[in-house]
This record gives sequence, structure tokens and C-alpha cells, in this order.
Amino acid sequence: MKKLIPKKPNSNQMRGDIWDQYTLKHLLQRKPKIIYKGKSRYQNIVLLEARDVRMYLDKQLQFSSLDERFYHEALVHPAMTMSPSRRNVLILGGGDGFAVREVLKYKDVKTVDLVELDPKIINMAKRKPISTLNHRSLFDKRVKVHKMDAKLFFPTSKSYQVIIVDFPDPSDKVISKLYTKEFLQRVVKSLAPGGIVVIQSNSTEDMPRVYWSIHHTLKSIGMKTKSYNVYVPSFGDWGFQIASFKNFIPGRKKVPVPNQTLPKNLSTLFKLPAEVLESRNQALPNSLKNLRLFKYYHLDQKVSVGR
Repeated sequence: MKKLIPKKPNSNQMRGDIWDQYTLKHLLQRKPKIIYKGKSRYQNIVLLEARDVRMYLDKQLQFSSLDERFYHEALVHPAMTMSPSRRNVLILGGGDGFAVREVLKYKDVKTVDLVELDPKIINMAKRKPISTLNHRSLFDKRVKVHKMDAKLFFPTSKSYQVIIVDFPDPSDKVISKLYTKEFLQRVVKSLAPGGIVVIQSNSTEDMPRVYWSIHHTLKSIGMKTKSYNVYVPSFGDWGFQIASFKNFIPGRKKVPVPNQTLPKNLSTLFKLPAEVLESRNQALPNSLKNLRLFKYYHLDQKVSVGR
């Protein structure tokens, strides 16, 4: 658990979680192998290798090769398992190719559209060591990569059985707009009948208001929404929201493809601890008119650091 409390960082120098910044600073002091360090148009990027391979974006940990499967298997497989069809899949974010790797395990998937803002992340994902970790998923003939802002995507002629939303944490106004009811309404217009959308929703332990605000936002646009979480060693307890316009029950389903971290009975993921459920009514939906998600993010962060 996160118990060490570092000195408070300069808020002008960071976007993300202060614990990630503290860890990154500690790792850099140990002089690890720096695979890449530089800037894109959108963010600062550090890719390093210590005992693992890990990437930081604006000093915020994105993945560690030691445990990224805990996160990506939980993000992808419940939605893929519960969807009645998996022909076309859309992934928003996820330029590292790990979610694509998991989606491609399903032989009935015909197309995967990946929408990633930062071309540099895509380029890095196509090279070692990340391409080894993601099994060269971005080179699969079923995958089409769109290097663009997700707000500018959404073809009118194509629908998706599964939409996977893997955006960064809503730590500022710009990213918070990707979690508004207005944007999500645009996203789910591309859902095929009976289709399922899943959204990474931050830490159930450290960011409960963020987690439940995303849940309430999905419900505010008329979706049947279920909440679940898993434990990711690098992140702690991590939450997801899964939704459809049709009623669905997680049930005693088993993931039909190989995986390393998920329980045989997926329904156990949806049994949230009492302390998580208690904070359900402490958050409201996020909208352009009431852009409150980034405020919840920093409020929850202050509470987490003060524990």
C-alpha cells in the first residue's frame, strides 16, 4: 500500500499521480537503462528498464512489464466475453498495443480500430522492447491504427460490438472532457445493437469519486452499467465500468481465451468491497456544463496522500 509520503511536488511540473512521480525520481537516481527520454507534441515520455520495462508519461506510470497483464486482461476480457458478437472492436487510447494484443486472441474478431492521439507512442509500440511485450499486435492485418484525437473519430458507416476506452486518468480539464456525457454519447452511437462499452475508471481505493462519477455518467445517458475492479500491483485496486443499452448479467462466465490473471468465474470481479460501495453516492455525473471529474481527481488525491 502507498504509505511513504514524499515532499509535495510543484503542481506546475506534473499532471499525474504524485506517487508515480516519487517512484520515477527514485528509479532515475538508481541510473536504470534509459531506452527513450524525450518529448512529443503532447507529453514528456520516459521509457526505462530496471528489473522491468516501464513507461512514464508526464511522470505518470503507464505500465510495468511485470504486471501490465493484470490491468489489460481485466480491461478487455469481461467485455469481450459478455458481448454476443465481437466482429468489430474499437479501442480509444491504448497506443502501447497491449489491449490490442488481448483483443486479437479472439479468432472471430475481424477488425480492430485503434485511435491514439500520440504518433510517437504508436512508433514506440512497434519497436522493441514494447513490440515484444505486445506480441507485435499493431502489425496484425486486422488492426488499423488511427493517429488522431478521439474527438475527431467516429465513422458513421461502421458499428462496433465492443468499444474499449483506455484514456489517461482525468487529472485536468482537457482529459476530463473525454469522460463527459456529451462525449460518451458520441462514443456509444457507434455501438452495434447489444454491444458493450468498457471504460478504465481509476482506483476504487484512492479515487472513489472519480470511479463513481464515470459510473453515473454512463447511467445518465441511459446505459445499463456494472462496476468491477481488480488488483494491479503497480496501481493497487483498479476499477472499470462496463455498460450496454441492453440488460446484461455478468453471470458465472469464463474467459474463452488464454489469460494469466483473471478468475475462472468473472462474476467475482463485480463483488465490490463494502467500503467502495459506500462512496457511490458521493459523486455526480460529469458533463461539459458541470465538468467536475478533474476536481474529484484532485480532491481524492489530497485525501489519499493524507492517509
